[in-house]
Amino acid sequence: MKKILIGIVALLGLVIIGLAIAISMADLNKYKPQIEKAVKDNAGYTMKINGKIGVSFSPVGISISNVTLSNPNINNNQQFFKMHNLSVAVEVMPLLSKKVKVKYIVLNKLSLDIKKLKNGKFNFEVANKKARVQNKSQKKEAGAKEKKAKLPTVDIKEVRIKNANVTFEDLKAKTKAQIKNINVAVDNIGFNPAKKMLQAISFDAKTKIEKIIFNQFNIKDIKVDANMKNAIIDMSNMKLTMYDSLADARARLDLNKKIPFANIELDIPKFKMQSFSKEYLKKDILSGIVKVHKKFTLSLGDLKTIKKTLKGTALIDGEGVGIKGFDLDKILSKYNNAKKTNPADLGMSLASGFAKGGSISGIFGTGQGGTTLLKRLHVKVDIAKGIVKLSDVAISTGKNRVAFKGKLDIVRQRFLDMQFGVMDAKNCAKFSQTIQGTFTKPKIKVDANSIKSTVNMVSSLLSSFGVKTPKIAKKKEGKCKVFYNGVVKQPK
Repeated sequence: MKKILIGIVALLGLVIIGLAIAISMADLNKYKPQIEKAVKDNAGYTMKINGKIGVSFSPVGISISNVTLSNPNINNNQQFFKMHNLSVAVEVMPLLSKKVKVKYIVLNKLSLDIKKLKNGKFNFEVANKKARVQNKSQKKEAGAKEKKAKLPTVDIKEVRIKNANVTFEDLKAKTKAQIKNINVAVDNIGFNPAKKMLQAISFDAKTKIEKIIFNQFNIKDIKVDANMKNAIIDMSNMKLTMYDSLADARARLDLNKKIPFANIELDIPKFKMQSFSKEYLKKDILSGIVKVHKKFTLSLGDLKTIKKTLKGTALIDGEGVGIKGFDLDKILSKYNNAKKTNPADLGMSLASGFAKGGSISGIFGTGQGGTTLLKRLHVKVDIAKGIVKLSDVAISTGKNRVAFKGKLDIVRQRFLDMQFGVMDAKNCAKFSQTIQGTFTKPKIKVDANSIKSTVNMVSSLLSSFGVKTPKIAKKKEGKCKVFYNGVVKQPK
C-alpha cells in the first residue's frame, strides 16, 4: 500500500512538472490578437500588447509587457492606460482543488492619464452598446451558473505596484493633479464572495509616493500605512512633507457611498512660512514658523463638489511671523493723526489685493513697502457647506491689533460682510470696515463706527472708485460694542 501511494505521488509530480514545462514552452504571443479583440468586444477599449507574453516555470506564472488601453470614441484614440510589465505567479497544487492561490501580482511602471472632458464625461468612458448587451447577458448566465456551482476561492498573497504615475485633469475647470512615483505593497489580501463588491475585499498596504501636485499645492515624501475592510480604508499613520514642513495625518475613506466620503486630520507643528511663500505664493514675502491643525470631512469629486461638502475646522497659530513689503504699523500710524486719517486705505489695499490676485498673494502684492513683524498670528475658521466662518482671526504687532470677522463663500467666491477692525484695549474697534462683493470685484462699505473726522476723506476716496457711501451716524457716548474677544491680546 505504501509503495502504491509513493508511486501515485511520484506520477502526480511528473504530470505537474510536465505540465509546467509544456506551459513554459508554449508561445502565447500568437494569441495577442484574440486577447485584444476580446477586450474590445467586452469592454469597448482598444487594447495593444506591444511587448511579449511570457510564461515561467519557477514559479509558474505569466508576464505581459508594454500594454496600452485607449478610448476609440475619443479623437486620436487617446491612451489613458499604460503598463510596462505585469507579472502573475500562481501555485499549481491548489488548482487541483479548484482553488486559486496567487503568490504575487506585480505591476511595474503603470501610468494612468485620466481626463474629465468639457462635456462632463471621462476619457475612459465608452459608449459601446454591443459590450453592454453582452455584459448583461453574461451577468445573467453567470448568475445562473453560480446557483449551480460556487465560485472558486481566490487567495492572493501579495500585490506590488512599482513606479506608478497618475494624472487627473479637469478640462472644464482647468485644474490638474499629478501623483508621481507611487510604490505600493499590499499584503493579507482577502476576498469574501458572500459580500457585495468592495465590501468583499480586505487588505493591508504600505504606500510611498514621491510627490502630489494639485494646482499650487505641493506634497512630497508621502508614507502611508493603510488597511481596508468592509469598503472602508483606514490610514492611521501618514507622514508627509508640505512646503518643506513635516506633517502627520490621519484619514478614513468610506467607499460604500456613491461618491467616496473622507475624514481627514492634519497636524504640522512647525510650518515654514518662507517655504510656503516661495512655493505657493511664488514670492519671498513671508517668514517665521506657525502651528497648523486641520480637521475636516468632504466628498471626493470635482473641485466644486469638494468645496460644497467640505466641513470642519482649521487653525493656524504662531509668533514672530514676518511680512515683507507691508508695514502695517506705518499704515495704522496715520490714524493717530486726525488730519491724515484715511481708514479706507487699508480696506482698499486688502480688497484690491483680492481683486488682483484672488488670494493672499494678491493682498500682499499691493504692499506699502517696509516690513511687518507679527507678535501673534491666530487664524481659526469653521467650514460648512462651502461657507468659511472667521471664528477667531486676529493679528498683533508691537503697537497694533487687527481683527477680522464675518464669512466667505468659497463656492461662489464672495465676501459675506467680512469685517476688519483696529482694536483698542477694551476689544472695541477704533474704526472698522466691511468688505462685500466677489473676490475679484470687492466693494468697501464704510462702517458707521468709523472715526468722525474721516468722513469727508473716506467719501472722497470711495467716490473716486464709483462707490456710494452711506451716511455715518454720530457715535454715541458710553460703553462701546465689543468687536473682538479672542485669544490675541492688545499689545502693551
